[in-house]
Amino acid sequence: MHCGRVDLDAVAVELYGLAPEEFTAARNQLAKTVGGQAAAVIRALRRPTLAAWLANLLVRTDPDGVDALTELGEELRAAHLSADGARLRSLTPKRHALVKELVASARAEASALGRSITPAVVERLTETLDAALIDPGAAQLLRTGQLTSALRHVGFGVVDESGEPAKLAPMKPRTVRSAPAKKATKAARPQQSGAERALQRRREELQSHADELEQEYLQAEKERAEAESVLDAHQHHAGDLQATIGRLTEELDQARQQLKGTQRETARLERALDRATRTAALARRRRDAQLERIATFDA
Repeated sequence: MHCGRVDLDAVAVELYGLAPEEFTAARNQLAKTVGGQAAAVIRALRRPTLAAWLANLLVRTDPDGVDALTELGEELRAAHLSADGARLRSLTPKRHALVKELVASARAEASALGRSITPAVVERLTETLDAALIDPGAAQLLRTGQLTSALRHVGFGVVDESGEPAKLAPMKPRTVRSAPAKKATKAARPQQSGAERALQRRREELQSHADELEQEYLQAEKERAEAESVLDAHQHHAGDLQATIGRLTEELDQARQQLKGTQRETARLERALDRATRTAALARRRRDAQLERIATFDA
């Protein structure tokens, strides 16, 4: 897209190749430099999250790996639609291995740039790559290298890190053109017998029913795939909760140990206070007795 003489597509590609902390200043400077209508378009560009930046970095540094990911996604979707269980079983290990390899590649690139990536960011990058495997729109958005947020596939589609539906780039369907069919003349059209016409009608009825069953199957398979995706998401969430429980349990055990130590120290301090109180009482009695002797002597 061009605005005046400014190639806004090239500007976006440049900006989303920057580190997140550099994005805003560079965007504002570009907007200030170009001015006019293009400036408003540039200022509207959103700063990417760290996970989105990592995905954009992967597109720029390992394009072959991203191509392999999208191709594998097409194979997986085809296997799902055809209910090819054997094919799915053979592709699933490749899916996990490829995602793991791409995540490792992205982390290595980030490390080379002096950036440490937290497990939470790695998890969001993994979810983004999984979404690209499942949803062709997410794959297309990933390949642009201009993500502003990590992606996650749920039962009804793809969402960003805030849980809002991801804004996917519009996909242009492939148009299949065919030569116009030639009209048969009455002279060229072969004559059919009654039995042949009946057979032809029966064949058309069967084909129509088969088409209906195919649509039912496609819808059922879509719902099954969505249910599987929702289950995966819930299992992933359950794993997160289990990890949180483990962490909190460990913190609770540590707190209990600290409490025991504090209680022992409190008991020691109470004993010390009791001894000091008795010592002070004895010293007070001795002082009072001495004062009485002095008073008697003076009398």
